Amino acid sequence: MSAAPTEPSAELPDFTSPAFRRDPYPVYRALRERAPVLFGARGPFRFTLVSRHADVVAVLRDPRMSVDRPFQPKPPTDDVDPATLHPLARALRALSRIMLFRDPPDHTRLRGLVGKAFTPRMVEALRPRVAALVDELLAPRLRDGGLDLVRDFAEPLPILVIAELLGLPAEDRGSLKRWSDELAVMLDGSIAMQHIGRAVQSAVEVIDYLRVHLEAKRRDPKDDLISAMLSAQERDRLTDDEILGTVLIVMGAGHETTTNLIGNGVLALLRHPRELARLRAEPALVAPAVEEILRFDSPVQATSRMPIEDVEIGGRAFAKGIEIGLLLGAANRDPDVFPDPDRFDVARADNRHLSFGLGIHFCLGAGLARLEGQVALGALALRARGLALATSEDALEWRPGWLLRGPTRLPIRV
Repeated sequence: MSAAPTEPSAELPDFTSPAFRRDPYPVYRALRERAPVLFGARGPFRFTLVSRHADVVAVLRDPRMSVDRPFQPKPPTDDVDPATLHPLARALRALSRIMLFRDPPDHTRLRGLVGKAFTPRMVEALRPRVAALVDELLAPRLRDGGLDLVRDFAEPLPILVIAELLGLPAEDRGSLKRWSDELAVMLDGSIAMQHIGRAVQSAVEVIDYLRVHLEAKRRDPKDDLISAMLSAQERDRLTDDEILGTVLIVMGAGHETTTNLIGNGVLALLRHPRELARLRAEPALVAPAVEEILRFDSPVQATSRMPIEDVEIGGRAFAKGIEIGLLLGAANRDPDVFPDPDRFDVARADNRHLSFGLGIHFCLGAGLARLEGQVALGALALRARGLALATSEDALEWRPGWLLRGPTRLPIRV
């Protein structure tokens, strides 16, 4: 096994540049070809970037890789009464219980409980309600002849679905949207520190809001995910903060990624009119079309793991404690796995993309995101005749970070 490098092994790409945010895929291609395992550093922080599909899969499946981070804040323990804590300490304690950052056995326990709400049967049962919400949002805009696809459709849809899933009032969707946006910023490590003050303040607000609803549902449970977790609290040794952390990840990850899936999908179809015509002619292609959108322009461009010991994977050495950045967007266009990977094909078969991750941390809400994407894009393809971009490509605006990828506005004519 070769020794782990101690100095940067090649020049790091500028992930913050506007050109990269517009189109990161030429950079990814160069990394796969010239430096598929790239060791780098930003100040004192050292990391490794992995860009080939086989290497990303190997890391995601390796049990010696952790999602816990030694540098994460250690908030007060569960035996401290939340009423005695400063609001910021209460928020940090709940945030630290998010399953996204927990290893087994805590992750296994939390995921097993919440996974009951995301079984294929439970998700499919939501299809009629998602279709009704799509119609409610889309019908008046189609009559008007145009809309901002992100602001008017792709953003409100997942918030409405999540509010119903959790049992939160639909009239609170404005606040839920703002809080979910800030939670997504905290999940996007490429920009999190720039916005940490505002994000933490929103975390304090949303956790105080959710505590009120926890107490209300404890007194009067309903048929929703929060009530289900409360009913299993004693049996599964759940703390209130673990329930809150789970709700936060459903809100933050479930909203932003689905918004980006729809926005990226519509933009890809507009840029490839023949594929849009195929989808209109064959509506059954909507399921593989969503998978192709996820591969072609993933809403989540990267994730990370940290070795808990020195490991060798595929003949490469990875040192304990040096974070590994897994470039999902690069792996999804690896020509060793995807023939003609830069071609957008709504009927692509054997689509082994990694946009939802892999292994024990495979995205819990993948089925719901797929369902929302299929219903939303199917409705647009069939009902929005004359679909066209109502602005120039140069005027498109993208999310400020790069880990979560999608347009922030997308004016279209119908």
